[in-house]
Amino acid sequence: MRVVQLVPNLVGGGAEAVVRLLSSGLAAAGVDVTIVSVYPSGLAEAELEQLGVPVIDLGRQGRGDRGYFRRLAGTLRELRPDVVHAHLHTGQYGGRAAALLARVPAIVLTIHGVEPGGPIRWLADRVLNAGTARFVVFTEAQRLRFAAEEHVSPARIAVIPNGAAPPPAVSSATRTELRASLGFTPDTFALYFAGRLAPQKNQGAAIEAVASLRASGNERVRLVLAGDGPLAEELRARADRLGVSDRVDFLGFRSDASALAPAMDLFVVPSLWERMPLALGEAMMAGLAPVTTPWDGYEEFVHDGETGYVATGFDGAALAAAIRRAYDDDAQRAAIATRAQTTARAQFDVSAMVNAHVALYASL
Repeated sequence: MRVVQLVPNLVGGGAEAVVRLLSSGLAAAGVDVTIVSVYPSGLAEAELEQLGVPVIDLGRQGRGDRGYFRRLAGTLRELRPDVVHAHLHTGQYGGRAAALLARVPAIVLTIHGVEPGGPIRWLADRVLNAGTARFVVFTEAQRLRFAAEEHVSPARIAVIPNGAAPPPAVSSATRTELRASLGFTPDTFALYFAGRLAPQKNQGAAIEAVASLRASGNERVRLVLAGDGPLAEELRARADRLGVSDRVDFLGFRSDASALAPAMDLFVVPSLWERMPLALGEAMMAGLAPVTTPWDGYEEFVHDGETGYVATGFDGAALAAAIRRAYDDDAQRAAIATRAQTTARAQFDVSAMVNAHVALYASL
C-alpha cells in the first residue's frame, strides 16, 4: 500500500507534528509512505534522517509561485500512490485538485481547522469534497458539525484522535533546574501556554487573568507563552497596558515547547475554538492539570474538577476564577493532574492513531 502525506511544510508543533508522528508510525507498520511538502519542508538534515520517511520538497516560493501545481501533479503521477492524504490549506485545495488530476484512486483529507470562507472556496470545496473518499476529524462533536456544515454523509467521516509522543519522565532536580533557567523563584506559580499567537487562541484573556489575579494581591502567578504569530506585538502591548509585563514571559517559538511543561504548574487553554489541541495533550501527559475556556468540544478532553478546570466564559475574569480554584488547592490540583495524565495517555496514543489510519487506508 503506497500512501502520500501531502503538507504545506513540516515545521511547527500542531498539525505538522501529527503528520511527522503519523508518517513515521506508518512506515514502521509496513506502509510505503512518502511525504510531499509543497513549500520548503523546513527540516534540517538530521531531522529528516530521524523522521525515517522519504520527503519530496517541491520548494514552492510563496503564493505567487503557481507553477508548483504542475510540479505537484507530476510528482503524484510518478509516485502512483494508492492514497493521497491531504492536510491543511494547501492540501485541502491545490493538493486535492492535483490528486484528482493525477487520477489517484483515493483521497483523504484531515480537517485540522477552519478555513476562510468566500464563494470561490465554497464552490471549490463542493467540487473537491465530491472527489474525496474520506474525511478525518478528531472528535464525534467535530464529525457531526462537519457533516452538517459541509453536507457530507457522516459515513464518509472517520473520527481518529491525534496522537502525541509521551514526554520522558522528569526528576524533581531537573524540574528545579528548568524553573531556574526560566527565571522562576521557588514560590512562582507558572501558567503555561504553547501554541500560535493568533486570534483563535485568545491569549489576551490569559494576560487579563494575570492582571486580575495581581489586582487581588496575587504576586506569585506568572504567565509563560511559548509561540509566535501575528498577535505577538499586540499581546506585548496589552501586557504593558495592564501593568503585568513583568509577569508575562514571551519565549517566542520553541521547538522544545513540550519539554518545558514539567517546569510549570498549570496549562492554560484560553481558546475561542479548538479541534484537538496537541499542546493540551502533551501538557496533560507531562503531568500538568489544564485550565480551559468552554470551547465547543472541550468536554471530550477536560472534565471540570476531574481532569482539569473549566472557566465559565472566554474573558479574563472567568479564566482568573478558574485559575484561582487551581491555585488555592494544591492537593486537588495534584490529583487532577494525575487523572489528566492517565486520560491523555489513552486519548493521545500514537499507536492507536497509526493503526486507525492503516485500517482506513486499507478499507479504501
